[in-house]
Amino acid sequence: MDGVLYRGELPMPGLRDFFSLVGGHPFVLVTNKSTVSAVDCVEKLGRMGVAVPTEAVLTVSDATSRYLAGMAPPVSRALVLGSTALKTAVSLAGLVLVPEESGADVVVIGLDRTFSYATLSRAVRLVGEGAAFVATSLDPVLLTEAGVVPGAGALVAAIRACIDVVPVCVGKPSVAMFEMAMSQLGVLAGETLVIGDNLASDIAGGAAAGARTALLLSGVTPADSDAATAPGSAGDGDAEAGEGGACVAGPVRPDYVFPGLPELSAFLRESWAG
Repeated sequence: MDGVLYRGELPMPGLRDFFSLVGGHPFVLVTNKSTVSAVDCVEKLGRMGVAVPTEAVLTVSDATSRYLAGMAPPVSRALVLGSTALKTAVSLAGLVLVPEESGADVVVIGLDRTFSYATLSRAVRLVGEGAAFVATSLDPVLLTEAGVVPGAGALVAAIRACIDVVPVCVGKPSVAMFEMAMSQLGVLAGETLVIGDNLASDIAGGAAAGARTALLLSGVTPADSDAATAPGSAGDGDAEAGEGGACVAGPVRPDYVFPGLPELSAFLRESWAG
């Protein structure tokens, strides 16, 4: 959503036309931002003149909740470094949220704007003592109106710099996130087009899930990157996820490349007309 549909509170050019075009087709909007709920996303798009139902949104917090509910062996206590939206989602999975000074079965890392040295120290100790390590995202940055800011992946990197444990990544580029989205749609991978602005998460994950992919150059991927030269050209994105969050690592090759939503909409309109 960020970098494709909008940047912060600014809608991308062609947003309304895009939704007027795809409204008659099954779609789900996926975000790695763990600070927002599906309702938040719907309300934000509403302010931009676009109406979508909450069931058409899959946030990484909701995906993390589903993942934690199905963990084997089951976990009961969670230290969550993240937003209210993420903590609420983890609670809905049946886990008890514990304070930083308590023990935990799992450490869940999202975007935490109060992240501190003390928080980092506690997370490192708990993971070192055997707690499961779950990340909502490996994205190192987020796009805002003012530019890029650190993302959840930056916090994960800080923990990994202290202890050599690879987290399970629930969000993009994890195949799990895309499989949840396709299950929500009731479609197969071969019937799905994944649209994103990030080679390392959107395009890598979509390709790993078996879907076709379309890279938009309106977000984090610069127009002068290798992937921008022509549809299907090779990119440099790479990504990593632990067990349960498998994804593509190494060069990523999108099926299509477009400058932004207007060009994507023109392509879809022509394809569906044919």
